[in-house]
Amino acid sequence: MMKCFLFIKSATMLTIMGCYFFSVPTMNEKAGIVTTVFAAGPASYLTKEQAISLMKKIPIDTNGYVVEDIYLNETIALGQNGAVWTSYWVKDKSGNESLFIDVDATTGNLVQFTKSTVDKPKQTAVNIISEKEALKKAEAFVNSVAPEVQGHISKANEYQVDDSLPPRVMDHVFHFVRVENDIPFLENYLQVIVDSQGVIGSYSRQWYNGELPSPVPAISAEEANRRWDESVKPALHYVYTGEQIGKYGLPHRKMVLAYAYDEKAPVFIDAMTNQPMTILGESISQQSRIPIGTSTRTLGKEQKRLMDDEKREKADEIARKMFQAMPDRQTKVGGSTGISWNGFGEVSSSSAKSYYYARPAQGKEKAMKFQLGMDDYGEVTIFSVEEEHSEIENRIYPNPIPYEKAQAAAIDFMKKLYPDRQGELYTIHLPPTEESKKWLFERNGGYYITFGWLKQGIPIQGLETGVIVDPVNGEVMGMHTFPAYQPLEMIQVQKPRIDEQKAKQVEKENKELRLTYFMPYPEWRQGTYLVSREPKLVYRMVGDDGVVDADSGEWVSYTAYKQSKIPKDIAAHPHYLALLYAVKDGYFPVTNSKLDPDQPVTRGEFLRIVLKAQESYDFFPDYYEVAGEERFFTDIDEGHPLYETVKDAIERGLIQASTGNKQFDPDRNLTNSEANEMIAGLLQGNREKKGVLPVVTTGQPTKILTKADVARLLMELKAYARKV
Repeated sequence: MMKCFLFIKSATMLTIMGCYFFSVPTMNEKAGIVTTVFAAGPASYLTKEQAISLMKKIPIDTNGYVVEDIYLNETIALGQNGAVWTSYWVKDKSGNESLFIDVDATTGNLVQFTKSTVDKPKQTAVNIISEKEALKKAEAFVNSVAPEVQGHISKANEYQVDDSLPPRVMDHVFHFVRVENDIPFLENYLQVIVDSQGVIGSYSRQWYNGELPSPVPAISAEEANRRWDESVKPALHYVYTGEQIGKYGLPHRKMVLAYAYDEKAPVFIDAMTNQPMTILGESISQQSRIPIGTSTRTLGKEQKRLMDDEKREKADEIARKMFQAMPDRQTKVGGSTGISWNGFGEVSSSSAKSYYYARPAQGKEKAMKFQLGMDDYGEVTIFSVEEEHSEIENRIYPNPIPYEKAQAAAIDFMKKLYPDRQGELYTIHLPPTEESKKWLFERNGGYYITFGWLKQGIPIQGLETGVIVDPVNGEVMGMHTFPAYQPLEMIQVQKPRIDEQKAKQVEKENKELRLTYFMPYPEWRQGTYLVSREPKLVYRMVGDDGVVDADSGEWVSYTAYKQSKIPKDIAAHPHYLALLYAVKDGYFPVTNSKLDPDQPVTRGEFLRIVLKAQESYDFFPDYYEVAGEERFFTDIDEGHPLYETVKDAIERGLIQASTGNKQFDPDRNLTNSEANEMIAGLLQGNREKKGVLPVVTTGQPTKILTKADVARLLMELKAYARKV
């Protein structure tokens, strides 16, 4: 299972359909759509007019849409083999309804399509189609846009693919895997997403157009099985295996010790050479994870959230010691949020406050402006040197420094930035190919050096730091640490009860060693491929996606976990659609496929929901309070799971701070009047909006509200938010 990352600055969201993507915006970057202008391509390329004409013939509704932007993209990405015409269509200037369509610039084949609309909740569950009906529509769409693949694809969802989509409670997702010579090619497939009304909402074609290797292996399945037994070695990792839902619906993300594979682990057997192979296509042994130093944090040290002035003082000290820089008071302090998500579609995020600094020119050192981003606990998670984008995009690097020299510069930087954590950091050697350097340097401005993190010598999946190094002078230009699903200090130290051989036995019980085609995985840390994109013939384990728990020795199925997040107990409920929307939007967690729609909602659970609604619908107040300790509720101390939620709710005006010996009663069931009181606080800064404010029900102020009641309220809030 691959993990994906997204970096968000301020309120601007950039969505990238790829993994390990990394980009740190400079301080003067403005939000907006950035397009790249390319020179005219080969004569065989379709013209812009021809491309648009073909797009209009795709069996999707383009009536009323106009082409807002279209450009030729010659960057190899997302499974394509060459240039594509990338287009953006809008139905009205507000952008509430838009289409993204990519077609192959040579063949005209549809490569990618996404329909984006503002989610307008419906009042009844009319015309919600079954999976069987959705499949018929998906198959018809594939027959229309890719008739040439008929006879070369599997049945829908016959094979599992590496898919980072979250569980879809209102959509149907189908993958048609490529099969040639009865050999599946798991990295080649057509993905079709059909919404609950039977509309095709998304399509993606991952298809290699070049010649495939010979389908005749040089070794037998028996030989491959013996080779796999002796050479493939899963390694211990701290792995995120899904959310556990605690009180009030608050998610708890726990890391467990498990046997798993990373990009440097031998996991396949080359069917032609009988050699073990990594997911990067490299025939190497498992890498050693040597820390860059020896210093480590004190085990069991409790993390403490810092006030803004404490974070600023810490950032000022780092800027002064490392860079001899002073605060740049002319630049306003900003906020950034780092978000990472895994194959379950679940998110880990950390907010960072950005502080800005300037260093005057001194001797050989040139003047520099940069930002430091610090998380709530005073850890530096962002470093970014201010540069004009034009300087990066137009720069030519005829003689870049070697990757190893850039890596050495990054190591030196990390040692200075984290002097007390050197024993917890190690480098991941991922040099780019020669053909990818030009694009990499233009996009990121330099080499991208990757660091992993260790807990007592064991790597943490999903936690890593990327450093950008200038390819000419070797200076560090940027750094970003992706948020962990659980902070390093809070990960409980565990010891394995089973060895790797037992883990492999458990894996064999849940998977099957099969002959397949294989395309080395793209490494989206740098936004481009690091390895040659040439398919190979390999033996590999095919089947359920998961890992082996090193404590229990049990198979942890990612597939089963995803399915457990789809509610199975609401189909006959009269408020079925409202409940679906509440799950889809993340308000109600689903555990073991159960939602329990008629279960009462507590005051603490509803406060969490209202806080999320405020963020989702931008119902922010005109001012914020400060929740002082002397005004806090007596039954919500710092150790309470709702402490931060209640604190945020007071500051945002959702609830009134305590004025005496007052309790919040988070475990008491929510009444109608209490719900409406919190909703009034939610909408207090939105009086300019027209329309009647939503209420849960009329009358019955003491009525206890259920999840179904709250789901109906959320539908009203959603409709109200769409009025402006």
